[in-house]
Amino acid sequence: MTMKGMDIEAGRQSAQTIQQGSQELEQLTNTLTQSLESFQWIGPDADRTRQSWQSEHRTALTNISQALQEFSTLINNQAQEQEQVSS
Repeated sequence: MTMKGMDIEAGRQSAQTIQQGSQELEQLTNTLTQSLESFQWIGPDADRTRQSWQSEHRTALTNISQALQEFSTLINNQAQEQEQVSS
């Protein structure tokens, strides 16, 4: 017989791991931002680099972190639904 549905505990563990990864990515993004802003560097190259970080790279990492949070929530919701159906 083939199982359909979710291994609830494994799903919740996966959601927790994804949530933790999201938080770690957010912390890393903040650390990198602080590092880039913490030393004296003046001129057009500095301006371009910092602008690129803020407008492109930091934004991309923030979006990924948010997507991971949403994915974690989705898995948790699916686990809860599976639990309700199975009980």
